[in-house]
Amino acid sequence: MPDVVNMLRQEWAIAGNIKDKTTRTHVQSALERIINQLKGMNKAPPNGLAVFAGFHMKSPGMYDWVMYMIIPPRPISTFKYICDQVFHTEILEQMLNVGSAYGIIVIERGEAVIAILRGNYWEVAKHVEFYVPGKHHAGGQSSVRFKRQIEHLADVFYKMVAEEANKIFLNIPDLKGIIVAGPGPTKEDFLKADYLDYRLKSKVIAVVDACCANEYGVVEAIKRAWKHIRDNEYVRAKRLMELITYYAIKKPDMIVYGRDKVWEAVNAGIAQTVIVSENVGEEDIMKLMLECDNRNIKLEVIPSSVEESKMLEGTFGGYVAILRAPSYLIEQDLENLDLGY
Repeated sequence: MPDVVNMLRQEWAIAGNIKDKTTRTHVQSALERIINQLKGMNKAPPNGLAVFAGFHMKSPGMYDWVMYMIIPPRPISTFKYICDQVFHTEILEQMLNVGSAYGIIVIERGEAVIAILRGNYWEVAKHVEFYVPGKHHAGGQSSVRFKRQIEHLADVFYKMVAEEANKIFLNIPDLKGIIVAGPGPTKEDFLKADYLDYRLKSKVIAVVDACCANEYGVVEAIKRAWKHIRDNEYVRAKRLMELITYYAIKKPDMIVYGRDKVWEAVNAGIAQTVIVSENVGEEDIMKLMLECDNRNIKLEVIPSSVEESKMLEGTFGGYVAILRAPSYLIEQDLENLDLGY
């Protein structure tokens, strides 16, 4: 929270350069009031905090102070500071309309992560750890005894993981499926132990390999199980970026990027699929939607709340078109175009 307050103080200083006196006064006053509210907080709530503040004009020269501090229903995975004439509530709106949820269990010997994939984001709900020793190499009766003990400890661990998964997933009414992942045979052994509630076991849609029982393992599990959850926004965004990367490297003549180049491809009728970041703005997306619909071009919009949106903006300017024909045809059409002057 101190970092946020310091950033707002810097913004207050920058706002001193605003030429319009009324706007400058309102922006600096709003920042001062937000800072005063946040100074008393040591840290943000577990799900984060969304602050909307400013002066609402009731009539010329008459303004009301408006401020909302909202704890979102699910964790916010991004930080944004926006100074505009309107409140930007897109991230909160997406939380209210995220579609079905998927459960993820990534399990390895003595460690497991239980996560939830919903809409265009995922979160770890529980991390379970329990000591399960490795294989014992002693011979004779000691070997048999230690093997039995290890199997017992593994069984206790599987039961612990299943109980946590049961508590979490049975409370999600729109749970569409469960992915079980992990390195080696542990994931199969966990399912064979049969501690997972029968209502959840029937929802296991994929058992896939993953590197480890942590956040990296969750990402790998989602990636490997994509065919089973292809309707999910997060998965769809990742697949679209993989498609863009493939064309950029392997078939560079069949892809163009940047706003002007993409519009040229659309107008020339050789765009097959247009992919844009949500951050390009509603107005441009609506124009593209109408034009693409008229020309039978598929339009995909990557939500601003997923990491792929930032990659699309930073590397490709927020606009990409995959083409039906090589890009040099656009240049030929432009050269031959009679502009009438």
